[in-house]
Order: sequence, then C-alpha cells, then structure tokens
Amino acid sequence: MPGKATRPDDGRHNNKGGGGGKGGRPVGSVSARGQRGIHQIRAYDEEWEVIKDFMKLTRIDVDKCRLAVRMMQSEIK
Repeated sequence: MPGKATRPDDGRHNNKGGGGGKGGRPVGSVSARGQRGIHQIRAYDEEWEVIKDFMKLTRIDVDKCRLAVRMMQSEIK
C-alpha cells in the first residue's frame, strides 16, 4: 500500500460502507410504529432478569402488560 494520501491498492475503495456507498439498513425496514427510543437503566443482575422477561412479554402484548402493571401498583401502594 502506498502512502496514506493515495488510493489503497487492496481494493478497499470498492467497499460499500459509509453514507455515500449506500450501505447499511435497507429503506423501509423500520417498524410502522417508528423507532424505539434509547433508554438506559441501572439494575442488579436479578432485577435485570425480571426486566428482560417483562420486555419480552411487552413486545407480545402491550395492553395485557399495562393491565398487569396497574394491578401490581394498586397492590403495592
């Protein structure tokens, strides 16, 4: 490979990566509901297992999970 300022000889200039090469996620692959937000949470390992299980259930049926949360909140308060 010649110096840094020149074109590489190993064919990397043919790669489709980056914004200009049209690489990455295909158009239209985002859900109809839009993108999920980025949320950060700190939890101990046993808490995180419960959170992960609940996330899986929520992705199956959101309304049932809302009802379950309301029931648990009314019992705890």
